[in-house]
Amino acid sequence: MSDISTTTDRSLRGRIFFPLLRAMGIQNFCLIAIIILVFGGMSLFVANFFSPANFEVLVMGFIFEAIMALGMTLVIISGGIDLSVSAVLGFSAIMIAFFFKARFPIALALACTFLIAACIGLFNAWMTNTLRVHPFIATLAMMLTIRGLALAISNGENVTSDFPNQFLFLGQGRLFGLPFPIVLFIVLAIVIGVLLKHHRYFQQVYFIGDNSRAARLSGIRVESFIYFIFMLSSILACTSGVLTASLYDNASNSYGINSELRVITAVVLGGTSIVKGGTGTIFGTVLGIIFMSIVYNAFVMAGINPYYETIVIGSILLIAVFLVEFFRKLETRIQ
Repeated sequence: MSDISTTTDRSLRGRIFFPLLRAMGIQNFCLIAIIILVFGGMSLFVANFFSPANFEVLVMGFIFEAIMALGMTLVIISGGIDLSVSAVLGFSAIMIAFFFKARFPIALALACTFLIAACIGLFNAWMTNTLRVHPFIATLAMMLTIRGLALAISNGENVTSDFPNQFLFLGQGRLFGLPFPIVLFIVLAIVIGVLLKHHRYFQQVYFIGDNSRAARLSGIRVESFIYFIFMLSSILACTSGVLTASLYDNASNSYGINSELRVITAVVLGGTSIVKGGTGTIFGTVLGIIFMSIVYNAFVMAGINPYYETIVIGSILLIAVFLVEFFRKLETRIQ
């Protein structure tokens, strides 16, 4: 009787566990396990790690990269990449500071800043679609150009402005007891995640990333969709730039430097393949963001030399690229 009961329990666990594993993805399942282990280890060895104040610091320390990662997820799923997001962040912070310095109303300053960012995204897509420039080269050139333009406009100095209190709320205010940037990220992640999973238009990105030629032959307007996702990526990077300027009450050319690497690392950690498009989810990206937030917070809490951060990020990215391909092939065999 006990053997029958044991067999039944194992069968029941198998019926629950394996569908859950398939739905979540092996990599995401493993990433959740690692996050739990790291959380447990940090709580044992670092005092006040589980405090609400530290949780807020943990999330806010990576929130601007998190917002950009949502757009980057779509770009990488499509088979592209956008290296210009870090430059768009810094440039947007500079531009909105100048608009406020010129006494623009809040709505007009925001509209002009987001319009400029949208044009940058459209130009990236134009180089990719029309000139057939690889997204890596196109967005790298754009990143360097915008960085140089921001330095020229600001003369390499911080731009201080009398930001209106309503604008400062975007970076410093609280909503439902949480900092506004965190609330905004949660809303954006839910909306984009739901659209990517259930809306036919957004689901086109998987067909384009898997085989753009086949997608084109099936009637999908590939070029139009590329314009859309690159514009969305730039707009989300602009959002991070605006929030950064609001949080720190000024604008600096140093904002966003190397953040594109952290964004890409978080996205790839979440299971989005940078080698072959067509795979990835917003849920996975959020897990990657959580993991990267913990890593950065661990450096601060443990008092580790920040110069080692770049080494760790590079190592994580290399491992993540390998693991994504490994788990992708493993899931294909299981299915």
